[in-house]
Amino acid sequence: MDVFIKERKKNVLLILIKFFVKVWELKKRVWCVYNMAIRKQFLGRYVVMTNIQQYNKGGEMMGFHLVYYISMGAPSIEASLEKAELYLAQCVKALQFDLPSRNPYRENPFIRERMAYAYEKYGSYEVFLQALTAFRRAHPDFEMQMVSYEDVVLTIGTIRYLAFCKENNIRTVRISGDGVIEMARKDLNAAGIDTLTFVDYDMKQSEVDFAAKTGRAVMLRNARKGMEPRTGLVHWPERIAFLRENGITAPVYATAEIRCGADLQEAKNAGAAGAYVGSCLMNLWDQEEKMLALLRELEQAAGE
Repeated sequence: MDVFIKERKKNVLLILIKFFVKVWELKKRVWCVYNMAIRKQFLGRYVVMTNIQQYNKGGEMMGFHLVYYISMGAPSIEASLEKAELYLAQCVKALQFDLPSRNPYRENPFIRERMAYAYEKYGSYEVFLQALTAFRRAHPDFEMQMVSYEDVVLTIGTIRYLAFCKENNIRTVRISGDGVIEMARKDLNAAGIDTLTFVDYDMKQSEVDFAAKTGRAVMLRNARKGMEPRTGLVHWPERIAFLRENGITAPVYATAEIRCGADLQEAKNAGAAGAYVGSCLMNLWDQEEKMLALLRELEQAAGE
């Protein structure tokens, strides 16, 4: 009888713990919605800050800028946007969406496979643009960014791509590629849209010099399979310091191999203005509880 009573008490305690956890999560979501409503009421509209605007006039960082990358179209566009909606329900402030490239040469195998699947499944970019526009209309109060390869922008056309960005209040874009695609970046810049410069893991001097010349914010990769880093430039502190020594004064954003809060904290402590996080969460899309736990860990690290 005593064993039965103890077991029952244990079960009741577990039920109570789960109940209070659910109440806490609900409270957090309600506060998130309330907070957005208050800002709309007093500001007239929700002001989305671009990456550069995260710095005040004195160059001091106003807050660590964490952006979550969403790979679109695998297993479906609808499934990708459902996850994006789940992120937003956790009070995430910024999301970056991709469009599937036929040659995503900078991506890891996980993202390459997703892009190949998405492009084969849909074969047209218009369906992605329309779906993202509908999503934006349903969720107007977050910072929306895009990342696209040159083949994607050239297929869509700069005019259509620019119109899509303007329609959806997209103020920050990363376009991969060299050569003629720089003209598209300049068109976006002229329209008031920031474009990010990418510096790969090997930190080629040409990429560093280009970033310094343009003055654009930098996405700095911290790892890439099959690629060796420059001598003495392995960890975040020396990598970011090297960029500063080479005349880069714009914000630097960490990306790649950020798997947990500790990784994020390391980049933050080294002077990164923010970070882009994607694969570590997308790998857990089929394990929602683990994904949400990691998301909370990342948000906590960014806020510390």
